[in-house]
Amino acid sequence: MLSLQLLGKTCGALGLLASSVSRSQPRMAFSTGRIVRSKQEAIKHGLVVGISGAQHMLYGAEATGLSTAQQQQIVRQVKALGNKTQAGSAQLVFLEDPSNEGKHRQVAVVGLGDKVTDAKYTGEIVRTAVANGVRQLCGRGKITNVAVGPMPCHQASAEGAKLALYKFDAFKSKNNSDGTDEAESPDVTVTHMVQGESADASSWNAGVVCAEAQNFARDLMNSPANYMTPTIFADRVKTEFAGLSNVQVNVYDKAWAETQRMGGLLAVSRGSDEPLRFVEVIYTGKSAGSDVPLALVGKGITFDTVGYSLKPSRFMDMMKGDMGGGATVVAAMRAIAQLQLPINVVATVPLCENMISGNATKVSDVYTSRAGLTVEVMNTDAEGRIVLADALHYTIEKHSPRAIVDVATLTGAMVVALGELYTGVFTPSPLLWDAISQASGSTDEPVWRMPLHDQWDAMLKSLVADLSNIGNKSEAGACTAAAFLRQFVAASGKTKPLADSSSVLRDQNNDESIPRWAHLDIAGPMEASASSGYHQKGLSGRPTRMLIELARILSKSPLP
Repeated sequence: MLSLQLLGKTCGALGLLASSVSRSQPRMAFSTGRIVRSKQEAIKHGLVVGISGAQHMLYGAEATGLSTAQQQQIVRQVKALGNKTQAGSAQLVFLEDPSNEGKHRQVAVVGLGDKVTDAKYTGEIVRTAVANGVRQLCGRGKITNVAVGPMPCHQASAEGAKLALYKFDAFKSKNNSDGTDEAESPDVTVTHMVQGESADASSWNAGVVCAEAQNFARDLMNSPANYMTPTIFADRVKTEFAGLSNVQVNVYDKAWAETQRMGGLLAVSRGSDEPLRFVEVIYTGKSAGSDVPLALVGKGITFDTVGYSLKPSRFMDMMKGDMGGGATVVAAMRAIAQLQLPINVVATVPLCENMISGNATKVSDVYTSRAGLTVEVMNTDAEGRIVLADALHYTIEKHSPRAIVDVATLTGAMVVALGELYTGVFTPSPLLWDAISQASGSTDEPVWRMPLHDQWDAMLKSLVADLSNIGNKSEAGACTAAAFLRQFVAASGKTKPLADSSSVLRDQNNDESIPRWAHLDIAGPMEASASSGYHQKGLSGRPTRMLIELARILSKSPLP
């Protein structure tokens, strides 16, 4: 079990302090202490040290074990190479090490800029700088041990190191590299060089937990669909949570979904030979029987052909990551449990494939949702909202959360609007938006609030059913998707009638009804199109760290 306390005002990142880390990934081990220096392995050791300000001051140099002469040698090389200590930069220098028979030790000097003491910037500066430093040291495949010197934010430092070294190569043979420097990198041990207070080590360990959670989500999303079916996903969740305190994992099948009247999940899964699963993770961080301040719901489409509304082939490969919402939700839950946050949180993930067959749902088919509303399927590519609707309704009815957040790779319209940087957030609750915005700022996971309006509701009218699963105009695709989901999130568990387009239509952005609800459309952030800093090209595992931080915020300041 991990102990927690609040970190001081040293950085703008999470501020979670954990006494230990229960898991580490195979490519990298983390520890705390001074780097081991031996004559035989000196060449395999590297050091990351920060430098800031126009005076070229090394940050926390006294804790690195560097002599005054060595510090001066580093600064001379940095100046000679023209480094201006700009935030996030990294420059390799070589340090003579007489104690190791004249061998040279590689040092990555990372720029902390001039704003490193400003909490608004500290976390991202440190996270990016350390990531670039670790990349510089390990990219050539010879460094196996990296010591990271003291940084203004130790949690962000650990996150940068851990996330930067992530590589999904489970399906590559050892003699078949992809030609990149990182492909042949050996396993790397990263050591944190503690400066004084034990709180620094605790902060570092919390960063390891959060980064490992994002890497877990990356693994789930990057896995080929034949190796990440609904059954495999559910089994992996059970394995990952085994042994963690205060956690219950339930995995349900088709028969259960039928008893739960989950017509949407059953309709989407009909075309696939892979059986559906429904994962429920219950974390009790406070006394059993107390309320549930937060519930998370993640879209779990493990592969999406989009059914009969066929997707262009050049986008099809990315559809193995269409369960990104589910991946980030269960990854965040694992970290919440490892950190033993004092809050009750529930997560649900409806899992299935959206395939084509003689049994698959057809355009214009009608199904009955768990809420009792009938839905006309006007586009089989809008399947995510269908399964989420049943999961939202179940989670609200079963657990009565005060706030519920769904996370989904939902619409291409959101990618057009915000690209891959921002997560689009739809919520009628200013209070929940404030908490999400705060979590975003602390973790440097950008979010942007999107509008809700009666107009989007009116566009969901169907001639033959209560609802259509898409809007009746070729516009506002992300907004009508959110409007569809909101129909299943009323406080009573029943939905209000759709707005009539002939009546006065108003925005829906100031409603504190319980449960407060937010929809996170992560269709853009699901992918990193290029590797830079702590981002790796491929499916990203975002916004896992933000969800962890949201739980931490609500554990300390629950919404009324």
